[in-house]
Amino acid sequence: MALAFLSPLLLLLACLVVFADGGPVFQRHLRIGRGGCVFNCLRFRTALEEAGGLAVAQFRPAARAQAFEYDPHVTPVGALLTKLSLVEVPQFINILRGEMSIIGPRPMAPGDLIVLGNVAEFYLKSRPGLTGPWRLGASDQARHSNQLKFERLYAETWSFLGDLHIISKCVAAACLPRGG
Repeated sequence: MALAFLSPLLLLLACLVVFADGGPVFQRHLRIGRGGCVFNCLRFRTALEEAGGLAVAQFRPAARAQAFEYDPHVTPVGALLTKLSLVEVPQFINILRGEMSIIGPRPMAPGDLIVLGNVAEFYLKSRPGLTGPWRLGASDQARHSNQLKFERLYAETWSFLGDLHIISKCVAAACLPRGG
């Protein structure tokens, strides 16, 4: 239902991304899903096509917001989509395909699964989420350092009311533009 509601916005944003430099609309990143299945996690492309997906995608979360302001590879449309928290809207397509859910653990790259250790079993039992407990930290650095703790606690204590709480906090945060 969200995808149908958001389709005019998706179409408008896709046109803006294409008209910015004529490149593809989406960036695709390999991620691990439920049961270890690998899928292409979609995002709007924010960097120039000739940048080859470099630059900001490789920064840690704490540096990512600052990097967007100064990275010459980021398109003006990409910077705007990032500031307005719209870069990940295409992940509703992943949700429709059953690869992701709205709430869940952070989508992880195949190589990152090793870092999880004993938390991996909890991660592999659920679909990665568009948003989740890892977005509720006080800062990017706190989110990164406590990610595994948040995700394990989420998996062990899941509840519908908990998901509603996460959604309400994330919607409130998304309504405030990043970087000012």
